[in-house]
Amino acid sequence: MIIPDRPFSYRFSHILILTGIDMRAVTRINILQQLALAVLLAIGTTSAQSAEPSAGRKILIGMTAPLTGSMGTYGAGLEQGLRLGFAHLNANGGIGGRAVELLVKDDAGDPVRATSNAQELANAGILALTGMHGMPAIEAVLPIAERMYLPVIGVASGAESLREPPRQNVFNLRAGIRDETSAMVLHLDTIGLTEIAVLAQDDALGRAGLEGVQFELMRLAIRPQALLTMRSESSPAELTQAVKAACRNRPQALVLALNASNALPVIRAARRIGCAPQIYVTSEAGAQLAGPELAGVVVAQVLPHPSAGTIPLVTELQRRLSAAPASARPTYPLLEGYVYAQLISEGLRRCTSDLVRRCLISAMESRVIDAGGYRVQFSPKDRRGSRFVEMTIVTKDGHFRR
Repeated sequence: MIIPDRPFSYRFSHILILTGIDMRAVTRINILQQLALAVLLAIGTTSAQSAEPSAGRKILIGMTAPLTGSMGTYGAGLEQGLRLGFAHLNANGGIGGRAVELLVKDDAGDPVRATSNAQELANAGILALTGMHGMPAIEAVLPIAERMYLPVIGVASGAESLREPPRQNVFNLRAGIRDETSAMVLHLDTIGLTEIAVLAQDDALGRAGLEGVQFELMRLAIRPQALLTMRSESSPAELTQAVKAACRNRPQALVLALNASNALPVIRAARRIGCAPQIYVTSEAGAQLAGPELAGVVVAQVLPHPSAGTIPLVTELQRRLSAAPASARPTYPLLEGYVYAQLISEGLRRCTSDLVRRCLISAMESRVIDAGGYRVQFSPKDRRGSRFVEMTIVTKDGHFRR
């Protein structure tokens, strides 16, 4: 059998032996036919694998993410956190004496650029991809990752399509939107707000969020005031009409399973017509909307608060940031990138003697990975990793408070 992780360096005679061809038992024509088939199989297998890192070389981790454009702030935070985490790893001997290098390319959220970036990174010999953000770009890259048997460890998205059905090479290090919206309802019940309206966009994101809400409402025996959907590209008139319908019975809380481009105009429309319930949005929408205008909005977060002093991982990040030449305030994107670096590093440590993609995939799902109090666990049938969700509120100065 040809081992996929091994570079294709066999002579034709070796290929015949490995594929079980008995040269004494076949005619010359059959030999040539089987030889051609063996070569094609070997080349096909090799083309699905880029060169694996060899001993003594740097370990390459790839990142294609929006570093510019509307999502650029989040992508830049992810990159900063990843670099900080790998710098600390390298300062302490790396992986078996080998340094980890992060290769970063900007895709600006464009699927075409993301595809080109991912192919170039795979051809460069990266061991894994990380830090992607924005579902159109992520969806464009996944076929390449699957074809190249390339682990994707850490994508900044709550999309359920990344989680169900489980993808062998995708490891989600944050909770999904279904977990987020379910946690929103549980939080509302805890604080005594049970008159709830839900507005979701009619796409995969919205439907998954709606499922999470409905599951928790049913479990708590709470009847919603409204469960409404709107087109993901609604006109201003359609959007206003949807808000009026959601606010008709003056709910105590309005849960929005919407992306950022829809959530902001919905919030503005609700306030404009005097509908002022407690509004809840998902982490992805909140990451792009945080600011004074959103004061009072509750945002679900899928990572611990960056200023929390009770979680070792967060305390460690704060200490490293304060010691850096250009100190920065810890943010959710920066913390997320730092988490990615810590969890990838642990997977690499488990593969020191066999540092190939196949081993890294097995290592990530072998047992619980604990990164200073932030724990993830995978299995071949479960790629969610974490279901951590907590609620924060946007303050008047535009920050998140727990």
